[in-house]
Amino acid sequence: MPGTIMVSVLEFMDLPLSSSTSIRVSMGKIEYQISDKGNYSFPLTSLRDDLIVKILEADGNEIARTGIHVRLILEKGVWEDMFTLGEGHLHLKLQFILSYEERDRIRIMRQSALKKKHDELLSSRRRGAETDSSTVIGNDALPFHTNDEVSGLISLY
Repeated sequence: MPGTIMVSVLEFMDLPLSSSTSIRVSMGKIEYQISDKGNYSFPLTSLRDDLIVKILEADGNEIARTGIHVRLILEKGVWEDMFTLGEGHLHLKLQFILSYEERDRIRIMRQSALKKKHDELLSSRRRGAETDSSTVIGNDALPFHTNDEVSGLISLY
């Protein structure tokens, strides 16, 4: 899966932080312990992962937690917001970043998929036209004679 999620911690507001607590930010197998504002990057490995932010006591017990769906970060591209964490808030800026090489690879894959779809549509149209021309039914194959049908219609008037 191409791309990186960049997490910028902009501000801590009313969080129960002390010398015996820490904040951990994790996504997948990567985890950062943060104590101040800063930038942290996570390679995107799965759309099922969530970005998890936790406040932990010194012994590792969880005080508060919040989770952010990676899919939402991808949809927004850049997302700056206040996220509730326990009784406080964390001001984060979340970004989905693609390198030039990743963008180029995705562009080529999209073009290839569009060309394949276009070729399939043209092929199915050609097959449809061939089928239509080969299914013309002669009068002998009909269950009635055309003269009977016409004469029946004439006698109705």
